[in-house]
Amino acid sequence: MNLKLYYGLLALAFLIFSCEKEFSNVGSSLLPSDTFVIEKQTASADVEHKAVEIIRSDNLSFFYLGEYEDQVFGNTNARFTTQLSLPASSTGIFGGMSTDQETNGVISESINKNPHDEQETVSEVWLEIPFYTNQIDRDGDGVIDAFDIDPDDPNSDSDGDTLTDLEESRSANLDPLNPDTDGDGINDNKDDETINADPEANVYEIDYLYGDTTQEVHFQVKKLNYFLSNLDPDDNFESDKAFYSDKDFEREGLTSQPLFDDKIMLDFNEIVSFKADDLSTEDVDESTEVDERLSPRIRIPLDTAIFQQSILDMEGEEILLDNNRFQEYFNGIVIGLQSTANPLMMQLNFGAGVIKIEYDYKELVLTDGGDASSAEDYESQDNSSSYSLSLSGVRFNTITQDQASAEVQTAINGSGDGKNIYLKGGLGVVSYIDLFVGDTGQDQLQTLQDNPWLINEANLTLYVDRQKIDALGLGVGDLPSRLYLFDASESIPLVDFNADPTSGPKPEDNKTTFGGFAQYDDEGKVISYKFVITNHFSNLIRNPDDFDNVRLGLTVSSDYLSTQNTRVTAPTEFEIPQSSINTPLSVILAGPNHSNLDLHLQLEIFYTAYQ
Repeated sequence: MNLKLYYGLLALAFLIFSCEKEFSNVGSSLLPSDTFVIEKQTASADVEHKAVEIIRSDNLSFFYLGEYEDQVFGNTNARFTTQLSLPASSTGIFGGMSTDQETNGVISESINKNPHDEQETVSEVWLEIPFYTNQIDRDGDGVIDAFDIDPDDPNSDSDGDTLTDLEESRSANLDPLNPDTDGDGINDNKDDETINADPEANVYEIDYLYGDTTQEVHFQVKKLNYFLSNLDPDDNFESDKAFYSDKDFEREGLTSQPLFDDKIMLDFNEIVSFKADDLSTEDVDESTEVDERLSPRIRIPLDTAIFQQSILDMEGEEILLDNNRFQEYFNGIVIGLQSTANPLMMQLNFGAGVIKIEYDYKELVLTDGGDASSAEDYESQDNSSSYSLSLSGVRFNTITQDQASAEVQTAINGSGDGKNIYLKGGLGVVSYIDLFVGDTGQDQLQTLQDNPWLINEANLTLYVDRQKIDALGLGVGDLPSRLYLFDASESIPLVDFNADPTSGPKPEDNKTTFGGFAQYDDEGKVISYKFVITNHFSNLIRNPDDFDNVRLGLTVSSDYLSTQNTRVTAPTEFEIPQSSINTPLSVILAGPNHSNLDLHLQLEIFYTAYQ
């Protein structure tokens, strides 16, 4: 590995000196300007790989669903198992009356009672799981970046009608993504009578989908027949029970009849529902009024008979009043995708997922002119309502991973040649880097520590092995947009990560100064990843008694919000950053022994030497 420290120009020395002089006259007067130089050193490195085969998968910030294809590291398949939870304020009552009221009537003791069966009947059941979405609009022109022809110019014209995105967005009658908003054959720039039928419509970019999203997707949803206790019986029920990625209730025969087993098309549009028309207002058609707008989501129709029997027919029972009892009664569901020729892996917002039960019932209402004094003052009227169960409680991923290629297995076994660094998220590969190894490396580190040098900046750059990536036919979207570097000795973030206050609109956009972002060439190909670790190396060089030359861990990451670790139990036990589990992507980097010396991982340390 090359440690590059560039010689500074004389002008740079004067610039540094003038800044020092401006803010600290006493200090600058003690040092002549020619004492500032920037020198170059080199350092060696070793790399080790570890396989991640079984992980704790119930404490993840993101959950998988589907299959991800990887020619080098092997395909990944993931199912999702979850308990269902009652609404927070569940009364166990469906319709407008309790079972007691239906049986005994709603009239007072002094008047003849009026028993009434509301006949609650399930009409539809939907499993709804939102996609992760964003509406990032950097230039504030009303068009999100994903659909903006120039995300940094509010005066761009994304639909090509000569009107800017900004002026169309400010008009309630114009759609900046449609040159002919009202579809009358006249473009917006020439149409004086354009009417936008839905000016409140929202457009979203869909995140974290990997594979073919244009095909029909075969979903399988099954009822779970095993109680997911959240307490560990091996610890006298005094601690949380952990669930791991190799736990497969379906393989163990602990799922029953399918709630759904068919193909559907994914819909990435906003979901709009309208109000029911109120027949009592003849001059107003409420069915044209928007009742609710939902972000894009998967909507899977489930078997109505099972929810009629298991939920609505249990009205008034204790199981609909206490969540623990309910989860012992209705254990949960298992969701999976059937394998196809074109695999698709999705990370979905299961935390906002629900099962929505829509049902009809016969409501008992007062007749016109009725005063509720007798049974005759009431009549039956058709009505409808809904009841939602959240996908919450114990939740975990069952993940299977095919065998990796021979070259990856060789690297993991420790018999590799060090020519490459292999990284894969999820059940994949984590790499570990030791810097300043061997006698030469130790001498170099000692030299840095012995001299009174000021560390101005330290960067670690790792290069992509483009020859191998191109041979696999992988595009930009197939490679991770960011890697994560951490202190592997204690599985904690580096000091530079903790000191970085920057944030962004997505989890992977935080800690921008620390870096780890993909760097691109002129053709838009990923060529390297760069980390800024100035504080880490400054501590190592200036305070060697307090800071060790720790081993560095390197993983793929899609979540720079989480600093939690997750437990790996196979093939060996260790901990890795949870963020490395949150993406299935992989990359092959050039290692310290790569044949192309220009691709060796580079540690650049810019420092000032006082002479």
